[in-house]
Amino acid sequence: MTKHVRVENADTSDYKVVVEVWDKGQEGAEDKLAFVENLDYPTAMTSSSVYLTSTRYLVIKEKSVAA
Repeated sequence: MTKHVRVENADTSDYKVVVEVWDKGQEGAEDKLAFVENLDYPTAMTSSSVYLTSTRYLVIKEKSVAA
């Protein structure tokens, strides 16, 4: 089953949000990074291409902005 999800950067700090979309490897293969979405400003949200399945997962990270 495909589950669309929405992640929002709901913070006004200098720290940004990175959403990695990963596909699980088949038959023992390594997981593969499908794509990355950066949420660089408050109220930024992931696009409609971000979804979960039994073989796809998300990693949500925080990154700081270089001064």
